[in-house]
Amino acid sequence: MDARLLRFFVAVYEEQNLSRAAEKCFVSQPNISNGLKQLEESLGKELFTRHKRGVEIKEDAHYLYPIAKRILGELNAIPEMFKEGLYKSKIIIGIADSLPQQFKNEFFKKASELLRDVEWDVRPIGRDCDINLLIREWKFEQHLFLPLGKENYVLCVPNNNPLVNKDLIELDDLSGEPFIHCPPCEAHQQCLAILNNSGEKWNTIANCQSKNEVLTLLMSGLGITFLPEYFVSDWDSFQIKKYNGPRYFREIGLSYARKSLKNTKVAQLIDYLSKHESDFNFLPK
Repeated sequence: MDARLLRFFVAVYEEQNLSRAAEKCFVSQPNISNGLKQLEESLGKELFTRHKRGVEIKEDAHYLYPIAKRILGELNAIPEMFKEGLYKSKIIIGIADSLPQQFKNEFFKKASELLRDVEWDVRPIGRDCDINLLIREWKFEQHLFLPLGKENYVLCVPNNNPLVNKDLIELDDLSGEPFIHCPPCEAHQQCLAILNNSGEKWNTIANCQSKNEVLTLLMSGLGITFLPEYFVSDWDSFQIKKYNGPRYFREIGLSYARKSLKNTKVAQLIDYLSKHESDFNFLPK
């Protein structure tokens, strides 16, 4: 849509006269007439009925007028926005499921303080995002990864399981216990390998596709499982038990493609986080 034609239209609508509209736009009357004809042809609608004393405004013109005024207003505001620095840079950020809420809160709070005039476009993780906040194992091929924190996995035992009465749970205690697995989980393979190598009997009660599903079955009392510490910190119906066995953790950070650094705000964020890692303790101690 040609903005010049919208300006002609607005002038005719407000003046209701082609001659006065031409004077307002500093063009000749034939230019106004030809411009209106082009606009009407592109819309497939007749906007005005011409007569000797001026024009009669038609219904479609009443509909178009506020739209045209808004568009022209935004176009006119662009130069001032750049002169006064009022525009905001945008960062498209993907957020992985199951990250600790406190971690996300702290990240956005501190990143926004650092970058200031930035607009966040928050989406699920994806290759097309400028940056992704996720687990190291989930980063996309050829993306770089900047670690921001580690979160331990903890042994979760439902309240209906006798193991809740033990102060310290040994690896042998897990033999034969109903266990809830999450094959897509980053710690699943290492967990299976360690327990299988122990020679203990492994009693799988469920396989889930997400940590949220694991949490649901855990709270339902179906079995024990390992889950990230802060992911389960605000829930009940189970207990986090001390465990004398192999430790698992997941590393949380930012992944990004090199081309994302063309966004000056992304480059500023990555540069600062790389040099001041100790200033960004996103996980509670």
